Amino acid sequence: MAMFSKGRGLFGAPLSADMGASPDAAPIQREATMPTYKKPSTANLIIGTIGDTLSQIGGGRGNYLPGLQARQQMAAEQATYQQRRADDYTDWERKQQYAAANPGPAKDDTFTSTLRAAGIDPASPQGMALYRQRAATLAAPAPNFVSDGAGGGRWVQPPAMGLGGGAPTAPIGKLTPLGAGGATPQGARPFR
Repeated sequence: MAMFSKGRGLFGAPLSADMGASPDAAPIQREATMPTYKKPSTANLIIGTIGDTLSQIGGGRGNYLPGLQARQQMAAEQATYQQRRADDYTDWERKQQYAAANPGPAKDDTFTSTLRAAGIDPASPQGMALYRQRAATLAAPAPNFVSDGAGGGRWVQPPAMGLGGGAPTAPIGKLTPLGAGGATPQGARPFR
């Protein structure tokens, strides 16, 4: 087994001949992924433990084992979090499936709830008359205040539009197409 790859130095660094090969080469884009915990080999454990022991003998503090424990704890927390997310999604999905398979009763609007609270059945003739009255009230435009110019005025109810209101159904007066013997608007040119 070859220890070095062809064209690379000791730790995979490019050899001097490769250094100027392509100075404007695009940098390698790596995917951003969560680092995963990889169990260290026995040799790494032994060397790390020896390094920590020597560091503590020299008056320092060990870095390998505390770091190893922190990585193991982070990996366990990440696994717990991922499991909780998967469980929450499964619960949500089952609730959605249940709601789709078992639709509840239609929710009443405020007016229907008020009718029911007053003891009126919305499907009864009285309830239907109240619905028609409400629809007419909602369709009627709001009254306008017309000022008389002297600080006073009066409220005017505009004609109702829709639901059989007073809107004209046919144009009032005579309609004459433009350019057909009638007056032509200023600046109008004939279509060619």
